[in-house]
Amino acid sequence: MKIISFLTKVVSSLILVSCFIACNNDNRKDIEAYYFPVDDLEDGLVYEYRPVGQDSIGHDYWYYITVKQDGQTHFVGNYYDAELNVRQLVREEKVENGMLLQDMYLYATDTLGKQMKISVEVQANNAYPFKVSDPSGIFLYKVKWNDPYEEGSHTTLIRNRRYIGDTTYIYQGKTYPAIQIELKELIENFRANDGYAEPQYSGLEVYAKGLGLVYYRKDISEEFRFEY
Repeated sequence: MKIISFLTKVVSSLILVSCFIACNNDNRKDIEAYYFPVDDLEDGLVYEYRPVGQDSIGHDYWYYITVKQDGQTHFVGNYYDAELNVRQLVREEKVENGMLLQDMYLYATDTLGKQMKISVEVQANNAYPFKVSDPSGIFLYKVKWNDPYEEGSHTTLIRNRRYIGDTTYIYQGKTYPAIQIELKELIENFRANDGYAEPQYSGLEVYAKGLGLVYYRKDISEEFRFEY
């Protein structure tokens, strides 16, 4: 697999019931409790995501840990592939109105098996909002990185998230309140020798109260999707 297609999959993989619950006084819904339980993860926890209907695809693993220092709360995630090779590291900061992406690194392996750490430029850092409108608010996430194996080539991921309503999710026999976040993505691949390619994708994320992200999907085409 070409390195750029691998990185795009890593970062991208990187997933309606109308609102009928009490919202706060400014008519925005408070969804903080549906994100990962950041304040309870100082000892760290592994989340295993299993593919839906595709047994040939390996599981994804995320190790999350919270670090509190100097009055700030940092939420760190490490992504591992099915062979438990680290592929991505992200650090978010918890602020009053949401989670902000502070740092991101990708890890790629060359043909000799050597792993390289790739720094990602954060251009729009909205990782997860704590209050949303129903359903008009759109939150922008944008990152960019250079291809270490092809000088002058780079990739930009632009992701819009939008709250679209409430649902429920069953985990280990218990039903949890949950929310749905619609995804729209544009991936700008610039190749120094070939110019731009700009594939667009849609997707869905489901966050369960007290658990965090429990389901995600990316629609590559009408016939093919990644779903965990």
